Amino acid sequence: MGQTALIPAWVARSPREVADCHWIAHAGAERNGPNSRDAAVLRVMDWVADNVPDMREAEAAFHASRAVPGAYDTLAWLLGVGLPPVHLPRRNPDGTLVGEDQLYAEYMEGKTGLPEQRLEARRKAARDAALNRHLATLIPH
Repeated sequence: MGQTALIPAWVARSPREVADCHWIAHAGAERNGPNSRDAAVLRVMDWVADNVPDMREAEAAFHASRAVPGAYDTLAWLLGVGLPPVHLPRRNPDGTLVGEDQLYAEYMEGKTGLPEQRLEARRKAARDAALNRHLATLIPH
């Protein structure tokens, strides 16, 4: 699934989110093997891109996949329900990664600014920004 993959109209996620999910699942499947949860996510993402199923087919696959770890979550997410089946990088509307300072400002919203709150927010922002950067390395540009 590359930048030119077809995405069915029923998919409730942005093309960027779909591409990010595909590539991160691909990296996880390579690392964890063909029987991993990541491989199940990748199989669903490939099925959607390669077959461009209609809504009826997607809903049938969704109900049939309840017992398959990763597949059910992936279809639910594509249909607009629940969290992504893999960790995705947080992005700004222009596609750039959300950075540490942005995360810090978000984590400080509504806080009084006590030193321990600032320290906790700064540590969480640094950790989450590092995760964003790592996830982005798994996605070909």
